[in-house]
Amino acid sequence: MTTATDLDTKHRIADLVRVVDHDGHTVIVVSTPAASADIALQGAQLLSWTPTGNHDVLWCAPLPPANTGKAIRGGVPICWPWFGPHATDATQPQHGLVRTINWTLAETRATDAGAHIALTHDAFGCALRLDVEIGTRLSITLSTTNTSTASVTLTEALHPYFRVAAVGDVAIHGLDGLIYRDNTDGMREKQQVGTVRTGQETIAVFPAAPNVAEIEDPGLKRRIRITRTGGRSTVVWHPGASVSTFKDIPPEMANTFVCVESGNIAPNAVTIAPGATHQLSVSYELLSTAV
Repeated sequence: MTTATDLDTKHRIADLVRVVDHDGHTVIVVSTPAASADIALQGAQLLSWTPTGNHDVLWCAPLPPANTGKAIRGGVPICWPWFGPHATDATQPQHGLVRTINWTLAETRATDAGAHIALTHDAFGCALRLDVEIGTRLSITLSTTNTSTASVTLTEALHPYFRVAAVGDVAIHGLDGLIYRDNTDGMREKQQVGTVRTGQETIAVFPAAPNVAEIEDPGLKRRIRITRTGGRSTVVWHPGASVSTFKDIPPEMANTFVCVESGNIAPNAVTIAPGATHQLSVSYELLSTAV
């Protein structure tokens, strides 16, 4: 078995990139002049991204015990090759196949902006690659190459948990006038009016949405700009009062995150021909002053 020490020996870049063992979890630690970040090998999951001089942009609960098959709550989980519950088999894991397994650390290198990390995994007849660019902007690209002899159809999302001062004060811009499915109200279709507010339980699924959205957080006096390519869908989620049923969310942290997810969600599934590659890319930029 490859250990964190083995990976550190192979992939370490001076003080820029190192690999550590965190209570049994292998974590890639990145420290650049522009920003720091932590990435768990489990699920190829971003745990933290902190531009220098700012609060962490991401929210993450304490990590679950390692090697137990439990998903990490927080950071940027990868939902693939389905989003939410499996369409026909309730025994399949929520949000797909790749959140609870260790990916392979394929590459680490310095860049002009900071650092580049690449992780890979094979599943569902596909070769997956996650490329992460860490600097003043965080950019994530999920590439899916169909290595089988038949077409593959999937849904997918990058599911970031954003740290906020108080979820009830947050406003999400860029979705006004769009049709969404309200999963808190029998999956009824509704039209969004104005900014999205998340003071109560919110599961708003926008199958087709613009490529840019922003989270306004007056408590931390900042906006987070989200820019997506290769995807059509946006989901806004916070469990509201039902957060008490989530055993992996500490009560004191329950109102300090909101999820604005980017991907391709039903009915906008992606079909990939044999040998073809599909890419979902999202970048996150911190704007220091909320309007």
